[in-house]
Amino acid sequence: MLASAQWVRNTPARSTFGPEEAAPLRAKPLSQGQAKAGGDVVFYEDFANGLAGNNGVGSWTVSGPDGNLWFHKFTGPNGAYSDPAAEIIQSESAANGFMLYAADSANCTWAGQTPTPNATFVNWEGSLVSPTMDLSATPFVQLEFQQARRYCCGDAPYFVEVSTDGGASWPFRFDVNNGTAANAGVDIDVRSVNLSQAIAGNPANVQIRFFFDGTTAGTSHYYWQVDDVRIIELYEYDLAVTGAAATQWDPATSLTYDSLRYSLYPFNQLRPIGLNMTVLNNGSLDQSNVTANFLVERAGTTVLDQDQTISNFPAGDIQTVFVNPDFTPPAVAGTYDVTYTVSSGQVDNTPNDNEGDASFGVAEFDYARDLGTVASFEDGNGNNDPYELCNGFHISSATDLYGIKVALRNGGTGTVGLLIRGTLRAGDLTTIIAQTAEHEIVQSDLNAANGNKFIPLVFDTPQPLDAGSDYIVCIEHFGGGQLRMGQNGVSEEQSSFIYFDGPAGLDWYFTTTTPMIRMSFDPSVSITEADRVGGVGLGQNMPNPADESTAVTFELKEASATTLEVRDLSGKVVRLDNLGNRGAGSHRVTINTADLTEGVYFYTLTAAGQRLSKRMVVVH
Repeated sequence: MLASAQWVRNTPARSTFGPEEAAPLRAKPLSQGQAKAGGDVVFYEDFANGLAGNNGVGSWTVSGPDGNLWFHKFTGPNGAYSDPAAEIIQSESAANGFMLYAADSANCTWAGQTPTPNATFVNWEGSLVSPTMDLSATPFVQLEFQQARRYCCGDAPYFVEVSTDGGASWPFRFDVNNGTAANAGVDIDVRSVNLSQAIAGNPANVQIRFFFDGTTAGTSHYYWQVDDVRIIELYEYDLAVTGAAATQWDPATSLTYDSLRYSLYPFNQLRPIGLNMTVLNNGSLDQSNVTANFLVERAGTTVLDQDQTISNFPAGDIQTVFVNPDFTPPAVAGTYDVTYTVSSGQVDNTPNDNEGDASFGVAEFDYARDLGTVASFEDGNGNNDPYELCNGFHISSATDLYGIKVALRNGGTGTVGLLIRGTLRAGDLTTIIAQTAEHEIVQSDLNAANGNKFIPLVFDTPQPLDAGSDYIVCIEHFGGGQLRMGQNGVSEEQSSFIYFDGPAGLDWYFTTTTPMIRMSFDPSVSITEADRVGGVGLGQNMPNPADESTAVTFELKEASATTLEVRDLSGKVVRLDNLGNRGAGSHRVTINTADLTEGVYFYTLTAAGQRLSKRMVVVH
């Protein structure tokens, strides 16, 4: 299904300003004049009385052109794309009601209880605004709330904003959706936002608002549910890792795909990786000489253990820390687990949030952005239409590309027998450099849920890729049946693409769910399991038919003396090449066919006690 396609366009960057998760606190707010300390709840709202409030301070209001779409509800969202029973927020006090922004319902025409989606969706904009709070006695606080949400088809529209001038201006905006892909429903998510710097100008006159900003985000539907809102006093000493990443990429500022999140780096594209962590001084006191540690391990072996120092860390401040000097992983295949830790000489009051983690892989030949197993699928419009799905990659070292790999999901209508083709495009997306031969899908090509089988699509000749350049690899589906291409992972905007008949017509769109489409630098990419016998594998020659020359790939599990012979249909040997002692791994050799007469030939590889043969055709 079309999970998250969005028109190719420039969009503003967003960032988070607080921990992504926190354990819900169930304490009631303190009464005025009562002694306060770190961890105390100074404001609490469970929306038992809807907008009238149940907080001891005052009522909530709504604002914005579509603020009236905020409702006090006891059931989940309704509409053409929502299920009020299955998508209800799982907050701690959901039983006594919660607040819902009903964007889906408002974009429908209703006949009784039956919704029909409108032909043209409206991108709504409306805020849920808190009463004014006097936080002068507790100016170092964080906001915590529980939410459920789903969005499509633009940027996430969920923001918390803060005012200290009676709502005349809202200068502080916090993204409270980071880490969640489009069209992926979340039924409970606890978010925390450090408010200390936002309210420092006038803590006696604080308002917060939950702002559904569909107009800016270009998001027309689904919903936002909010409940159990708390303002919590901060501890004196509390460091937190709020973001942990193997790299960092921003479509608004990055000139290449170099720093995208790659799940697998091939040996020939290993380069410095920008490991980084985002850390927050979530306490009420400044700290100094804070240590940020990067620990990289592969199968229990330490690859990197590096400390970086934050000399001055004011309360409420956020800093992003990178490894320095650069870290380049070794050319050793495996999974590299990264642990990010922040600490200081002070005893941290909440040590459970002082650590984060990330991982990436190194492989000999595969270059990937997906997470390896078919978690979901993309099928264009789902109605047998043709479409093309793509991933962008950066090439840091010049090399040859031998093929493209794709993982397909079963379950589509009429999938077996469909044709697909791989395409190599330039970084501009429109320039086609080369295409593979068409491949007819058979049942054994398809994965069940969470499968990890990839189909190799091979270029007739290796495609040279230039250092420092971006390329885009695509799989083209010609239509006539329902093809489901595998997906797994979150893609940065403007880095994965789909060409189909979408919201703006037949055009290119970007998608934020990662297609399972990879680059392959394996010379033996055309060798299947059926082509392997006793530790030796032999691939089909490319191109076939051949004219001047053709290339043959083969694999050896162990080093062996190797020969390659070519025979005509009568069995006569017309070529015999002693390839010498070849080491374990993948190999590629070229056969000169310019002086062979047109016809059918057989080439035979002899190695490690095995003889494997394949048929080739010569034409002039």
